[in-house]
Amino acid sequence: MHKKFFLITFLLITFTINLGPFYTYSIEKNKWQLSLFGSKLLKYEDQDFGGISGITLSENGENFVLLSDKSFFFKGKIIRDNLNKIIDLKIREKGQLSSSKGEILTGKNIDSESIVKKDKRGYYISFESNNRIMYHETLKSPGKFIPEHPDFDKLLFNDGIEALAIKDNGELYALPELPPEGKDFHPIYKFYNNSWTIIDKIKIDQGFKIVDAEMIDDENLMTLERKFSFYDGFKIRLRRIKFEKDIIKNSEILLESLPWEYYNFEGLGKWKDSNGNIYLTLVSDNQFSPLLKTEVKEFILNK
Repeated sequence: MHKKFFLITFLLITFTINLGPFYTYSIEKNKWQLSLFGSKLLKYEDQDFGGISGITLSENGENFVLLSDKSFFFKGKIIRDNLNKIIDLKIREKGQLSSSKGEILTGKNIDSESIVKKDKRGYYISFESNNRIMYHETLKSPGKFIPEHPDFDKLLFNDGIEALAIKDNGELYALPELPPEGKDFHPIYKFYNNSWTIIDKIKIDQGFKIVDAEMIDDENLMTLERKFSFYDGFKIRLRRIKFEKDIIKNSEILLESLPWEYYNFEGLGKWKDSNGNIYLTLVSDNQFSPLLKTEVKEFILNK
């Protein structure tokens, strides 16, 4: 019996080693929590409005930029009540991103996905199909190429860099919708001092894909994840990833929606109120379909 036990144990250990390393993270006792704060359908009568994939907000949550997956941007203002809940959203400006030559984007170059603001001035914007990240001094100025990580050429055609997040010190983080071809783990890329590094990797399971991200502070990254099936419809997750010196120390899912509960949410932003409370703002992609809506949902983050 003892020999059989040791044989089984040996085989299990050997099998585990051959599988490669397991990525496990500790779970903190005091989890963060998200509470639904409000929601609002956004209607804007314009043939180019739809397919919203990215959002960035002013620090106080009053002004926004929405980014479509056809390279259009929409700037506006959120009207809030005395509790900071959304009453209405007003789009006040529409425009289209331009290439490094100052020309309107066309063809496979138009697939803009995520947007973050740098130093209250310019914008980093990621693109799929022709995978790249551009820097725009203003949304109306020509884009500037930033260097690419070698992995970018291995990203799948429609599953490229969907998520950007940025720290106050200018460190830019990028995550692909799916891992590079042939890989099982999502790399987390960091761009700083004009070069890229992979700081760590994370496993995203159950068919979810990463569609946007936001830095909550220097040690905590929030990812928005989504999947679709004809049985469950769209489902989303919000995941907190905690770092220490660019190494993942903790990963926890703060929200996972029920089947058919939410629309196709793809954009994630954050803002703070005058008391320092942190809010997450999500926006859905209607895929230019009359069956889907563009909705904004907000959650308050309780640490």
